[in-house]
Amino acid sequence: MVSEHAETRAENELLLCCARTHLEAKTLERLKVLLRQELDWQYLIRTALTHGVMPLLYSSLDKSFPQAVPKSSMDQLRDHYRANVQHSFFMAAELCKLLNLFETHKIKAIPFKGPVLAASVYRDLSLRQFGDLDILVHKQNILSVGELLTSQGYKSGAGESNDVEHDDHEDVAYLGPNYYVFIQHDRGIRIDLQWRITERYFSFSLDSERLWERLAPVSIAGKSVLTFAPMDLLLILCVHGSKHRWKNLKWICDVAELVRVHKEEIDWGKVQQEASRLGIERMLGLGLFLANDFLGTALPEEISKKVQADFRMQSVAYQIRERLFAQSDEPTGDFQRVIFYLKAKDRWQDRLQFCLRYLSQWLHTVMTPNSKDRAVLPLPAPFFFLYYFFRPLRLAVNFGWLGLTRIYKGNDSAK
Repeated sequence: MVSEHAETRAENELLLCCARTHLEAKTLERLKVLLRQELDWQYLIRTALTHGVMPLLYSSLDKSFPQAVPKSSMDQLRDHYRANVQHSFFMAAELCKLLNLFETHKIKAIPFKGPVLAASVYRDLSLRQFGDLDILVHKQNILSVGELLTSQGYKSGAGESNDVEHDDHEDVAYLGPNYYVFIQHDRGIRIDLQWRITERYFSFSLDSERLWERLAPVSIAGKSVLTFAPMDLLLILCVHGSKHRWKNLKWICDVAELVRVHKEEIDWGKVQQEASRLGIERMLGLGLFLANDFLGTALPEEISKKVQADFRMQSVAYQIRERLFAQSDEPTGDFQRVIFYLKAKDRWQDRLQFCLRYLSQWLHTVMTPNSKDRAVLPLPAPFFFLYYFFRPLRLAVNFGWLGLTRIYKGNDSAK
């Protein structure tokens, strides 16, 4: 089943048909019909890349109706797919090397998302598009791991993304102290090192010792590594998607594939109990609803009934449907983001806590000088304190100019 709300274009519906590892008979029939239409293949390929599902698009078309795809487009898809295969195995090898290094120094680490998710959920490293490596460690080991990464040629990226002017990654301004970035520029590798799953402002604390007690093995490039158990991974994926407002189809695919592969072994009563304890029932329901609505994922009957009965959650899902394939370069404002987060939360106390923490984090980000401030106004070290006065002025000027520019463009387009 493909959501009847999402196919504003045939290309989008075709992408939803292909964004899965297994094609059922009904999906194959619909795909056959769509492939007979006049399609904008460049739009389709571009959208697949943007949403991180290009490998699934190529794999599904190659296995089903490759002859129905224009040769030039199929060649282009194949080139992207092969490049992703090389990148995926390269990153998997790097992850295994780093995990061996951590083991040598008796440091426990949990890799998640990236190649681990591809291997454990998609059952194929080449079918998930990813760009970095996410690793969770205990807080007391952060400095030791950072030193080990530095010894391997990585450089800390801390502080370089701490600016509210970035629009390419809306949450970058709110990265808390639980999030560290290490980069090897010459090899194009980025490590996201964390000691919590989400920032404190998100009022979600699935970072307890319980995670470390329920790990499950998965094989990556011949190495057995421990990662999150399916139940915990499902909660993490649903919270992660909600945090980013499900703007990427890949995150919905992650939930859909996890449910497909682990549906029978997951204790769904325990999942709901844990979600209730953490105050994330609506986030869990939203992720499962989207997987079912967009990708036809079969849910347990009790879960399906509960999800369908949450009308407030469905109103949030409607907004996601309307926005998923929208072609707009307008950055989303903080107000819309906060409203979405508040709607996605179960309890009023979590909403209040979120507002307070979010405001605190936002003020810290706005007031903390960064590299852009130093570049605009180089000051000797003894006068560093002046940046705390200069930064608000610089941001006010920049955002004022940005606002005027947008108003001018709006008036110009209305003529």
